Amino acid sequence: MDVHTIAPILFQTVKAAGVVARNLQANIQNEGKTIEREERESDAHFAMREAKTKVDELVQEMLLQSVYPYLGHMVTLDVEEDTPSLRLYPKQDYAYTLIIDPIDGTLPYIQQADTYSICVALLQEHEPLIVIVYFPARDVCYSYVEDAGTMYYEQASLKTYEQGEKLTFPSQPPMPKLLFKNARVPQALVEKMQDAGYEVIDDQVHGWNCPAAILACMRYEAMAYCCAKRNLRDVMLAMIMAKMQHGYAYDFKGNPILWNTHGRQAEIVVSGYDLTEFFKKLERN
Repeated sequence: MDVHTIAPILFQTVKAAGVVARNLQANIQNEGKTIEREERESDAHFAMREAKTKVDELVQEMLLQSVYPYLGHMVTLDVEEDTPSLRLYPKQDYAYTLIIDPIDGTLPYIQQADTYSICVALLQEHEPLIVIVYFPARDVCYSYVEDAGTMYYEQASLKTYEQGEKLTFPSQPPMPKLLFKNARVPQALVEKMQDAGYEVIDDQVHGWNCPAAILACMRYEAMAYCCAKRNLRDVMLAMIMAKMQHGYAYDFKGNPILWNTHGRQAEIVVSGYDLTEFFKKLERN
């Protein structure tokens, strides 16, 4: 598989899809989808999962159509919407998986916020080959491509695939005592972190969300982002962060994680710091 042929196609397509999303945002309607409420799920989180628009379907179709000539015969899909092009991808073996979240943050998108993104990734078994996260309203893009590393694109709509800047962690500053988490992280683990002297903030309070929390970690404003039972299509920035120089991804015991291409990822901790001593401290508490 030639990832350096596929990555530029996906890069161009997410930008074109971003134009569609921006042009339709002002008048978009929330059509909603039928889902079941999860145990202990907040009203705000349920509303986020329930939101759906025609743009979700349009963007997904654009991405599926763009790489069908290259990937239609070899990838399994993990996607958000039931759209016509799904029938073009019949494979179900998980050797290669194409993951798409056409509008990550549909509810903020409907509410005219600029925090939504278009996310796509290609994995070989448990290993990311391509990950692209584009914020259309901000016109910034983050990516990882095998052998090319992690990249950042300011004013991405004006850039070609080759014009990104290397996305790296600088020399490490002192480690902050702040972590972000999602609501499904076990309370017992949260209490261990707090007892060890760390401030733990849920990623859905005080105007935060998952991408904002991960971006804060990329800027060294927080030590780590911890989440439980999340689909990979909801945390693609975490895969990019883990692939940055000095980036790390662990399970809740401190072991390197394998990215799960189907179903939910049970445990993720991503950080720009080596957290070996952090996990030892938690084990002692």
